[in-house]
Order: sequence, then structure tokens, then C-alpha cells
Amino acid sequence: MNIIRQRIAEVFRRRVEEVGYTGTTLDDVAKALRISKKTIYVHFSGKREIYAHVVEQEAAREKARLTAAVATAPTCVARLETVLRLVLDSGRRHVEQTGRTEWLAQYEVAADAFRKATGDLIRDLVQEGMDSGEFSRGDAGLVERMLTAMMVDYLLIVRDDRSYDRDEELLERLIRFVR
Repeated sequence: MNIIRQRIAEVFRRRVEEVGYTGTTLDDVAKALRISKKTIYVHFSGKREIYAHVVEQEAAREKARLTAAVATAPTCVARLETVLRLVLDSGRRHVEQTGRTEWLAQYEVAADAFRKATGDLIRDLVQEGMDSGEFSRGDAGLVERMLTAMMVDYLLIVRDDRSYDRDEELLERLIRFVR
């Protein structure tokens, strides 16, 4: 990867951690790197693309972590439940650490990255479960999209009411859905 592009992304990530997505400006990033704003635009089309890039990098690390976490689980059900639980825990932490306005600003990009990071893994686990007979036969891609949509929608509920905690019920229903 281009070193300048990576440095832009890293400074942008740090700024988001410090002042949030809405508070981060390309002027601040350019100033911190001692480059022109035009240089940023050579590498990224704008703030949203930089954020998407940062989230995608984090999502790739998360996918590797999830894959390692389920490697020793004995059944497809156990592997899928572990992934769903870890993803839900991560999503809940993100909601709790991010203000509502900030969360709304990040939602679309973050939700897309979430789907990219976990989608392949969930789809593969569902397909493996279908192939082994642990799950009902069907379209693993459709099931993955439905599981992901239910989790994202649940996190929208949590975002609006942070005390809402039906995580175990959700996980139970998700697993019942694929069986």
C-alpha cells in the first residue's frame, strides 16, 4: 500500500478516536501530516472514503480474530454462535462508546464494513452447517444477509435504548433461525 495513503488513514483514525468522525476534518489531517489537502484528494475521494478504508482495515483484523476464536469449537452451531456472540458484543461496545449523533454519522459506512468483515465468515459457517446437516438446507448467502440484518437492526434498538439487553434471546433466535 502507498505509504502516504496509509499515513493519511492512520492520522484520520487517530483524529476520529480523539474528536469523533464529525469533528475530524481533512484540514486537520493535512495539517498533522504537513501536506496539502490536495494531496489527500490524490489518495482518497474524501472523508467518507478514508473512514471506509480505516473501518475496512479494522474489519479485516476483526475477521481474523473471529476466525481464530471459532477454530476449536466442536460443531457448526457452536462456531456460528461464538461468531454471532462476539460480533454482537463488539457492536454493543461500539454503540456504548459512541454518542448517538456520532453513531448516526458513522452508521452507513460502519454497517457496510461490518457486513464485509463478518459476512463471508458467517456465510461459510452457515454453508458448512448446511453441508453437515446441522442446519436446514437453503441459500447460505441469503441466511447470512438475514442474520446480519437482524443483528444490525437489533443494534439500532440498543443505540436508541442502551439499557436494552435481550442479547441472549437474540442469539437463541438467530441459531433457531438457521436450524
